[in-house]
Amino acid sequence: MDFAIEDMNALAIVVAALLYFFIGTVWYSPVLFAQAWMRETGKTKEELNPNPFIYILIFILTVIAAFSMACVFEISGLTGLVPGLFAGLVSGLALAAATAITMMFNDYRRYKLYLINVGYHLVSFTVMGALLGLWR
Repeated sequence: MDFAIEDMNALAIVVAALLYFFIGTVWYSPVLFAQAWMRETGKTKEELNPNPFIYILIFILTVIAAFSMACVFEISGLTGLVPGLFAGLVSGLALAAATAITMMFNDYRRYKLYLINVGYHLVSFTVMGALLGLWR
């Protein structure tokens, strides 16, 4: 195992993070799941004007997720579209399972909200994996 952060593609990591952020923007928009998400959370459209700082924090977190995935790819030597896609999907499934475990001890009746939120991460991780697998 030969791992060096300087061998990682910083631009690919930033683009993967931007894709993750963009997918979230579309996922939680009226085009896809905004209405269902608001219904499940009990929030109204008027309540959805958070401090702009939250978007900066969300982007930082997407960079951390993309960087983490890129580290795993670098350590394992993973390259290519299909291996990246599969690794991203499996990573997303691991996150979905871990989130479900936590949900079981909180409000397990909120399965629709769980599916909306976890679906976003599952799709995002799969797309990031494909990109990072291709662009090394």
